[in-house]
Amino acid sequence: MVSAPSKIRVLVADDSPTALNSICAFLEMEGGFEIVGTASDGLNVLQQAEALRPDLVLLDIHMPRLSGLDVTRELRKAHAALPIIVFSEIAGTTLWAECIGHGASAFVHKSQMPEQLLREVWRLFPGYRKARE
Repeated sequence: MVSAPSKIRVLVADDSPTALNSICAFLEMEGGFEIVGTASDGLNVLQQAEALRPDLVLLDIHMPRLSGLDVTRELRKAHAALPIIVFSEIAGTTLWAECIGHGASAFVHKSQMPEQLLREVWRLFPGYRKARE
């Protein structure tokens, strides 16, 4: 049996410093996460994902230089199994479907964070959650 990692290595991307800091602080407080990198634009996300090889990418859909949708599509090409959770302040099934269509593993509306974010993480890393309980 493969043991769960001691921490899920996360790359967090949001062009809002306030949102970026809030997400990172929440994950650190929750425990079980290691923030291996942060990014405030789409190109930087791609560079850091390649260099850092995170276990999970949390990505705002609205990013400068390269949109979250484009980043998701490029990450999926380069790292087919990498879990990507896209989040946005904009709601709607069309946006959700577009994110999934570009290769996102999940979509979370910012108003539903942090609870929905954690539910999606545990769905993507079920063995890890059991190991923590």
